[in-house]
Amino acid sequence: MEPRSGQVAAVVVVALLAVAALVAEARLPAVVACATGVLLVPARSPWRWAFAAGLPVALILAFGWAVADRLLVGPFECADPLSPVAWARALEAALVIGTVLVLAVLLRERLADLGLRRPSRIEVALGIGAIALIPLPSLYLGTILAEPFFGPIELDLSEPLAIVPALTLAVANGTMEELAYRGALMHWLSRAAGPTAGLVGQAIVFGLAHNGPDFTGPALPVMLAIMAGGLIAGLIVRRSGSLWLPIIVHICFDVPLYHAAACRLI
Repeated sequence: MEPRSGQVAAVVVVALLAVAALVAEARLPAVVACATGVLLVPARSPWRWAFAAGLPVALILAFGWAVADRLLVGPFECADPLSPVAWARALEAALVIGTVLVLAVLLRERLADLGLRRPSRIEVALGIGAIALIPLPSLYLGTILAEPFFGPIELDLSEPLAIVPALTLAVANGTMEELAYRGALMHWLSRAAGPTAGLVGQAIVFGLAHNGPDFTGPALPVMLAIMAGGLIAGLIVRRSGSLWLPIIVHICFDVPLYHAAACRLI
């Protein structure tokens, strides 16, 4: 591959996704642009790798705008195992993960190269530790930490069965986002323009994607913190070759997201 062409391709796709993250009306065009690039650009061109890298993330952004932001308007039954908040995310995950698998076939990529490989014993132990330590404190401390950015939040934690739809949402979202960002976007951007472009590019887009109308305070500190988290997760995947630990940690932090969407009192 020509190094300069790959660098330009990576910059263009990251810029396209950044605009789509910040401007909702650009999200469907971003999907069309990436899908068209994958289909029309010659095989093994850095531009094809870059467009393939961006397509799963573009789908996440477009789905959130076209479905979640428009249709998932509460109130919802907190403990409903068929809560639309959870199952819409599961449907989105099926679409995005299926797209990554199809792209892997088209690009003749191994799933192990995307981080879908067996975790080491250390990763399993760290994952179990994350499950034991993160979800419960985050349910209580998360509302306090989030108040400067999202306003006062009080959650209804009296429904133990709410854990069922909460886990549905968390597993779907954590798996989908890690495979899209730290898997496809990071790895295939690295194919196009090198490992630094892949690592930094996915972190930038990951942070910018976490903005929206829910903010009542400054969004920038939250996006910068999420960028830093994406960078750390990318370094872990780069070092270990596995998405296991970032997926588990992501799932643990996403459990409160369901409660904030469906079990919120104020």
